Amino acid sequence: MRVYVLRLERARNLAWAFEVISNAREVASCTFEPRLHQVRFVAPACEADALAERIYLDGGLLWCSRHDLAWNPLSEPIRQGSAKSTAFRR
Repeated sequence: MRVYVLRLERARNLAWAFEVISNAREVASCTFEPRLHQVRFVAPACEADALAERIYLDGGLLWCSRHDLAWNPLSEPIRQGSAKSTAFRR
């Protein structure tokens, strides 16, 4: 999974980006931050990259951040006493 943070130039760019991202089936989570003109979303890497590129090509993208999630809680059971289980319980 990949996390993207996109900062857009104008409110209309932000509204359009949010509509595109929130309607994409592959997006697991999406947040809208109007004061910062920013949208965050989580999706599988290939689909996330395609969405970010689509928004970039449409214009108005000022800044972009991309981070891969190193651990997927659905793919691995939590073991008692492991660092992951401790972090997950916080």
